[in-house]
Amino acid sequence: MTDAAEREPISIPTVQALFEAEDIGDDEVRASNRWFREFVFANQGITEGERKTTEEKGDIHAWMISRGKCSARITEIKERLGLCAHLRLEMMLARGMSFSQMARMLYPDISEGRARMKVSAQCALVLEQLTHVYTSMRLNRSPR
Repeated sequence: MTDAAEREPISIPTVQALFEAEDIGDDEVRASNRWFREFVFANQGITEGERKTTEEKGDIHAWMISRGKCSARITEIKERLGLCAHLRLEMMLARGMSFSQMARMLYPDISEGRARMKVSAQCALVLEQLTHVYTSMRLNRSPR
């Protein structure tokens, strides 16, 4: 675990809750932040700190290639984790849904407390798996 000065900021409340409960660690936080940035860039073409003028953006072709690569990574992650895990990532990270909101949607026929616990555990597991997918993707693409 890294010290607080080196820790990546957590902007998604559900990820913050999982981290504070010690259900996930720094690696999962980094993976969730990366997935969120890539998902938004792939789907909306928006990056953090996006420049305001077209002249500052640089080569449009390089920008489109980068966006395509992000989209390909999101698709590969979806294929590796499966649709159910991908939907949980979207609900938790892209839509910013709370555990209670996800619980009502995923488990409408059981008590909210029990459904919330199930969703929370599933989200922690998915973030752990996401960390391993990113590691695997990096190792498979690195030159040997």
